[in-house]
Amino acid sequence: MSLNKADQLKEPEAIFIHKKTNTLYVADLGNERIQMFSLNKLPAMGTTVIFNITYPTKIYVDDVINGETIYVSLEGENCVKKWTKEATHGVKVGGECLYCSSVWVDKEKNVYMASAAKHCVFKWSPRTNITTVVAGREYYAGSTSDNLNSPEGIYVDETSGTVYVADYANNRIQKWLKNAPNGTTVAGLSTSAKGSDAESLSRPTAVWVDDETHVVYVTDSSNERIQRWVYNASMGDTIAGGLGMDAEF
Repeated sequence: MSLNKADQLKEPEAIFIHKKTNTLYVADLGNERIQMFSLNKLPAMGTTVIFNITYPTKIYVDDVINGETIYVSLEGENCVKKWTKEATHGVKVGGECLYCSSVWVDKEKNVYMASAAKHCVFKWSPRTNITTVVAGREYYAGSTSDNLNSPEGIYVDETSGTVYVADYANNRIQKWLKNAPNGTTVAGLSTSAKGSDAESLSRPTAVWVDDETHVVYVTDSSNERIQRWVYNASMGDTIAGGLGMDAEF
């Protein structure tokens, strides 16, 4: 079955909701495209806004004066690309992001990129064209507080510049304050042990944080559930799943 029609998806990998336009963007991995759906009328027919891309993993949609700019992390192309409104081709931003697993953009248009193969998170500044490591150590995989192991999803706090990382192979969520040499575990076990109980995670792939309450939401992939961790809590609670296929957001 092809599953490539306007109202179909094949192996959807990630979503992004653009609140200003009430629009859902989907990384349609199996069809190598980004689909856009209006949430004002459901079910909706999709519109292909980006096509012919290799292994899209995450999406970020940023507002600019003349429309939305779409950033996509491309694991198959080892980079992040951006598409301005109505552009037919993407433009590479930042340097190489080997097995690029996630992307985020802050209010100053700095682009954050997670590299699963380099075990770190990069920050690229469009003003200086300089790329720096803001979480983990490049090419060092480990479970100590200064290391990451195959990071997946990222979330950046707009106010503080704090970076949250779904530390996939370490089965935890790490919080890195701006310019900090080490991360702090805010969900899962700092020892990197995996599990299925309330204090553990197993292969987390995405993270989202409420900037006001600091509640952390996690796609706990191998446990097939979404976990919520209240600020400073030692255990999470399941708010979705627990059965079924692996989840992504």
